[in-house]
Amino acid sequence: MTTRDGGLSHLFINKIPGHWQSVETWSTGRGVPDLNGCTDGVEFWVELKGTATNRVDLWPEQIGWLERRSRAGGRCFVAVRFRCLPGPRRVAQDTLFLFRGADARWLLKEGLRGPQPLGQWSQPWDWDAVRALLVG
Repeated sequence: MTTRDGGLSHLFINKIPGHWQSVETWSTGRGVPDLNGCTDGVEFWVELKGTATNRVDLWPEQIGWLERRSRAGGRCFVAVRFRCLPGPRRVAQDTLFLFRGADARWLLKEGLRGPQPLGQWSQPWDWDAVRALLVG
């Protein structure tokens, strides 16, 4: 994996039409998701993660932000790219999972085997389905 977000930022911005804002708040407000998007008049937030294992690393500040915004009625998601290369005992995989932001704490605790994803796609990913889940 070359980046902590699994290269998802570029993909979301280029595959889903709308207005996107990359958010980098490490010095002013830890925990704010990586992307803010708006399409079809619906605004949403997406935290992006990349992993080659079951584990999904989330900071306590990220979990808190996602839970608070979800309780306030905000549309929040965690997108996880599970990507591993082939090896002697494994098949190559490149799978996208989309979880509710409210499930972030469970996702940290149990990993990809924890909460039921809203959607799960193997390559090629169905970007129309991803968009439909983001905008509801």
